[in-house]
Amino acid sequence: MKNDNLHINDTFLAKFLLGETNKEEQNMVIRWLEEKDENRRHLDQLEQIWLESGKLNPHPISVNKKSAWTKLSSRLDQHEKNLSPSIQRFSRFRTALISSAAAFILILFGIFNWYSDDYTQTEEFLLTNTSQSTIQDSLPDGSKIYLNKFAHISYHTSKTKQRIVNLQGEAFFTVKRDTLRPFIVNAGIGGVKVLGTSFQVKMKENGDILVDVNSGKVELFRPNKTQTDTLHMILTNNEGGLISSQQDTIIRLTSNSSAFFWVDKRLSFRNKPLKEVFKVLESCYQITIKSDNPEINNLYYSSSFIDENAENVIKVISKTFNLTYSRKENTFIISYPEKNE
Repeated sequence: MKNDNLHINDTFLAKFLLGETNKEEQNMVIRWLEEKDENRRHLDQLEQIWLESGKLNPHPISVNKKSAWTKLSSRLDQHEKNLSPSIQRFSRFRTALISSAAAFILILFGIFNWYSDDYTQTEEFLLTNTSQSTIQDSLPDGSKIYLNKFAHISYHTSKTKQRIVNLQGEAFFTVKRDTLRPFIVNAGIGGVKVLGTSFQVKMKENGDILVDVNSGKVELFRPNKTQTDTLHMILTNNEGGLISSQQDTIIRLTSNSSAFFWVDKRLSFRNKPLKEVFKVLESCYQITIKSDNPEINNLYYSSSFIDENAENVIKVISKTFNLTYSRKENTFIISYPEKNE
């Protein structure tokens, strides 16, 4: 790109579109836009490219900068071998050319990660849960976080004024609302973007990401395998979503009433068959419940529990339907009482 003002290049315009420029730099761009209609058209064209690719929002999209650089350099190396020896003497100029071309590629295809490198970070916070129980803490922006066992996060803000969390494991967030600084959770193959809400993100062993929304609204995103587009899905309270690694898509799920049990110890069942209730209890309490009687499994149950242990919950359910139970370590057997002959 050719400009009258050497300070105004595509890299500088990228910062301007992302809101990273200060007031003096913004005025510089405005003066540049007023010089020529061509300048305004160029900025509009650059903005349109980003909008069409889904990157100006900006949606966090992972880019392998090293790979992009290597591919470009390799192609230019091969091209240089085919040139005459006199042309090859311009190798130093070629290096500068690579730098400019690579920078432009990064502007178009890797804006988010490029600007969230270490040198742009203004604040960082690390939290790791090495225990078997849940831990609670506050992030520097005032948001609350619960980390499940063996989970880990890193938090930072950058010049883009976004609040960015990198997650491994499972975490529940109550995000402090800030319309000027979106809150983004990156988790493996995709992530979540919000302004102010409460939700949880769980990275599964197979690479899938499970998201449950407790309140507010979140946006799930997942760059596809070709890195040419990004999938998006909006979830509201009591909705869930699965970012699938194998299917390369996002799937909307029905509400999981026990999704937040590890955070608030609450259980809620509304007209659920006992077979499903037992599965929830097994997952929440790490127990085994056996009942081979179809009549018992198909009974429908509604109730709520707060901070109750497994045996008390099973005791209440059994009493409701006049059932009996026996326990051996972490295994419960549910049955009808034996009839006296």
